Amino acid sequence: MRVLITGGAGLVGNALTRLFLKKGAKVLCVDNFSLGTRRHIQEFENNSDFDFMELDVSVPDWHKKIRGQSFDLLAHLAANSDISLGNAHPEMDKRRTFETTFEALMVARDMKIPKFIFSSSSAVYGQNPPMPTPEFSPSLHPVSIYGAGKLASEAFISAFVENYGIDAWVFRFGNVVGEKLTHGVIYDFLGRLRKNPSQLNVLGNGFQTKTYIDVEDCVSGIYLALEKSPAGSLHSDRFQIFNLSTEGATSVRQIAEESCRVLNLKNYKINYEDSPIGWVGDVPKTSLDVSKIKKCGWRPQMDSTAAVFKAIKDYALWSQPGT
Repeated sequence: MRVLITGGAGLVGNALTRLFLKKGAKVLCVDNFSLGTRRHIQEFENNSDFDFMELDVSVPDWHKKIRGQSFDLLAHLAANSDISLGNAHPEMDKRRTFETTFEALMVARDMKIPKFIFSSSSAVYGQNPPMPTPEFSPSLHPVSIYGAGKLASEAFISAFVENYGIDAWVFRFGNVVGEKLTHGVIYDFLGRLRKNPSQLNVLGNGFQTKTYIDVEDCVSGIYLALEKSPAGSLHSDRFQIFNLSTEGATSVRQIAEESCRVLNLKNYKINYEDSPIGWVGDVPKTSLDVSKIKKCGWRPQMDSTAAVFKAIKDYALWSQPGT
C-alpha cells in the first residue's frame, strides 16, 4: 500500500505514519509545520519506505511536486486543531481546517486516489447533544469555528464520494493525547507551570469534563475500521462515519492537579474562574457513543483518565528543556 498523509508531522500523523510503516506500507508525509515539528518525523528518516515533503496543503495545486506518483490512500489530518485560536482568528479555520480538506479532496480526485481518511471531531455535535452521542445524532450545530470547519469538510467529502467515486472514512475524534503534543490543555498547563511553578491560572471553573483517547488507541481504531468496513456500492457504505474515543471522561481539575504532581511541585496555587466554559466555542462536556467502532473489533487499551495521566507524564519528559 502507498499512503499519502497530510499533517504527517503532528501528533496523530506521527503515530499513523509509524503504524502504516509497521504494516509494510510506503508513506509520504506532507506538512507545513504550522503545528507539527521536524522532531516528530526524525524517527523515520532512515526508513526507505518513508518520505517527507514540506508543503502547505491549503494552497491549490500543492500536489504538483508529487504528480506522477500513485497512492492507494490519502489520510487527511492537516487542520488548525487549536479551537481557541480559531475563535480569535476565524480565518485560520477557514484556511487550515476547511480549505486544506477541499484541496486534499481535489488531489484525491486529480490523482485518482481511491480511499480517503478524514480526521473530524466531536466538535461537529456542538452543545447539548444526546449523551453519549451517536454518529447519527441530529444535533450537528457546531459552536466553535473549528467544529464548523470540520462539519463543512464532512459535507464536501460526502459530495466528492458521490461525484467522483472516492471511498471515505470520517473519524470524529475525542480529545487525542500522547507524548508528542502540539497544543491542548496538557500542553498549555505544563508550559505555564514551567514558566511559573507557583501558580496556574485555568480558563473556566475546571469542571469541564471531556473524553480523551491515547493516540496509539486512536490510530489502531483508524486502521481497524479501514480493514473491517470496506466500501460497498451504496453511498452510505462508501461514506463511513465513526466516533473514535474512549469511555469515561476527565475533568480539567484532574488534569491541573496531575500536571502539578508530575512536575513535583510542592507550593502552588491553582486559580479557577467562575465560568463553566473556558472560551467562546468551548463545549464543557463531551461523551461519544463508540459502539459502531467496537463492532469492528476495536478495544482501546486505556480509558480517558488513564490516557490523560500517561500523556501528562510522557509529554513532561518529551518536552523538558534539553531534550
